[in-house]
Amino acid sequence: MINKTWDIDVVGVLASEEYVREKTGKSCVFVNSQNSIQFSVRLISETPETFPNQNLFTGFSSNLAAYAFEDHPWEDQEVRRQALVNFLEDKLLVFRPQRKTRPDADEVYQITEVRTHPKTDAYRDSTTYIPVPVFGEGKHGVSESEFLEKLQSERYVGKIEHISTELNDTPTYVVWRGRDGSLTVYGEFERHLYANGGFSFKFNDLKRTEFREEWFDDAFSEGDILFVSLDVYNHMADAMHTGSSAAEIVSLKESTEIGNEIAATSAPSVKGNDVMMDKPVLTNVLPISRTDGRKDLLTEDRSEAAFLEHFMQSARERNLLYSDTDLINFHTAMKSSTLVILAGMSGTGKSRLVEVYGRALGMDSEQLNIIPVRPAWTDDADLIGYVDSIHNVYRPGDSGLIDTLKQAQDNPDKLYIICFDEMNLARVEHYFSQFLSVLEMPQGRRELRLYNEDLMTRLYNYKEYRASITIGSNVMFVGTVNLDESTHHFSDKVLDRANVITLHVLPFHQLKQVGDRRVEKSLRRAWSTEDFSAFRNTSEGIQLTNDELSILEEIHQLFQSIDFNRGIGYRIVRQIDAYLKNLPTDSALSRDQALDLQVVQRVMTKVRGSEDQLRRLLGTYQKDNDAVSESLLLQCLDRFSQVSDFKETRKVIGHKAKELRLHGYTI
Repeated sequence: MINKTWDIDVVGVLASEEYVREKTGKSCVFVNSQNSIQFSVRLISETPETFPNQNLFTGFSSNLAAYAFEDHPWEDQEVRRQALVNFLEDKLLVFRPQRKTRPDADEVYQITEVRTHPKTDAYRDSTTYIPVPVFGEGKHGVSESEFLEKLQSERYVGKIEHISTELNDTPTYVVWRGRDGSLTVYGEFERHLYANGGFSFKFNDLKRTEFREEWFDDAFSEGDILFVSLDVYNHMADAMHTGSSAAEIVSLKESTEIGNEIAATSAPSVKGNDVMMDKPVLTNVLPISRTDGRKDLLTEDRSEAAFLEHFMQSARERNLLYSDTDLINFHTAMKSSTLVILAGMSGTGKSRLVEVYGRALGMDSEQLNIIPVRPAWTDDADLIGYVDSIHNVYRPGDSGLIDTLKQAQDNPDKLYIICFDEMNLARVEHYFSQFLSVLEMPQGRRELRLYNEDLMTRLYNYKEYRASITIGSNVMFVGTVNLDESTHHFSDKVLDRANVITLHVLPFHQLKQVGDRRVEKSLRRAWSTEDFSAFRNTSEGIQLTNDELSILEEIHQLFQSIDFNRGIGYRIVRQIDAYLKNLPTDSALSRDQALDLQVVQRVMTKVRGSEDQLRRLLGTYQKDNDAVSESLLLQCLDRFSQVSDFKETRKVIGHKAKELRLHGYTI
């Protein structure tokens, strides 16, 4: 692969020693064979969609020479190393990423054209920055009224250097910098074009809001790019939804006249690339006229219906071809189940669906942890880690699971999703054993034990990794599986605890009907744990109808008639009840359809065995008319036709009966 330098500015920080050792097995800062200090930089800003999946970059002391860092080769290596750590510990690094290919074909990612900024007041280790383009009269030669006119008419508004211009990287928001240094946010943009005239933006409803004073605590500028933290980005999104529609903004000429009469509060001044916060922000650059009282149109809809609409649209825009009922089924299962498993043939977008769901909830990469399962995992130590008794430290697994759970424990107001990709490449009952027990515990008592508490004070890193972690209601678990010869089948212990959803493959011609636009940036509006909890029905007591309980009881008795150890336990009844309680109102998925799906997902997954065992239960497949006869299960469904038509359950029974006829067993 050829060398490449990306003409984009990204943000990084000096990586921690633990992080680098976990990822590479090397030290974060060391003196290399050329007697030069070499260090690792962790990427903490959003990158283009086509950017490689790379978040560690190599830097050298020479990259910092322009910022008065001096390395003294004659000094002790530890002194030199510590000097660099001290120099970078309070700094952010803006750089252009570069990929080099060594003679042995190994790829090395390095930092180039480095600039430093002090860490913002609100910076923390989990901070992620998002680049926002900044336009202004001095740079782009237009007034704000002319800029607004160009935005509204979707004309080209000017170039921004060192930011991605790829079609899939449309900025959701842009900023206008006024002569007085005040910043105004415009958006939301859905698509863009880029040509000699720079950016041209497409939108549904152009709105604006002021960039607030407190947001500068976690933002900084570099050239014509304003880097804002994800928290600030979410605040911008919230403010934009209550902001002014461009159609309702009075003209800038009128605003200027009125503005001259306003007792002007001072605005932030701009010096070079930095916004100087020695003055408060002007709070009303553009007066807004509203006389029709349509306040409700400016209030963000945080209802479950609004989220579902957003989620389904996001899936379509990401080329995920699923029916609305599949998406509602998945969402309902995520609300009501301790574990959701997405099954189906390879290449249908199971992992991508989890990602889109997380992005629709506004999760960043630290809240959405997709863990590729390894075939070599044999027990939970491979996943959660172990105590290194030689060095007296706890060593978490390299999946990042423990760090995600720690963050979730420390940030109960944020939602987290942990996805085990290709979950059954290893035996789930082995590496996931402790979780299967923990997730059955009531909320508030779900504690994952990492090691014996008696060892805690003997471990050097016990303050970072306590003996146990509490798993709150803000953490959701999901797995994806392929059922083929390379994977393991689930035991009843797993199936009893999981909603197993097999996603339907829709006709291929519908691929032409889905969009091809990237939407991650428009999905940054975060839904909090409180928001998501409002979707959940956690009421006590079984609310299944008598008919629904009766059919589950009859199916249980049929199972018992062929195998005393097989049937529908109390746990499954309670979980089916929880699912139906949490079915969104007025959705495309009705209650009778939902019950049908639950029988498929919670009951039929356990129908496995030989023809001798299951022939009476499933019936005999008739090849001539592609039908099933003498099926006890089908007869049971017929007796309860007033509850549901059980369309999907009947399909599964037919499929399994056919497997019995062809192979002598079904799985």
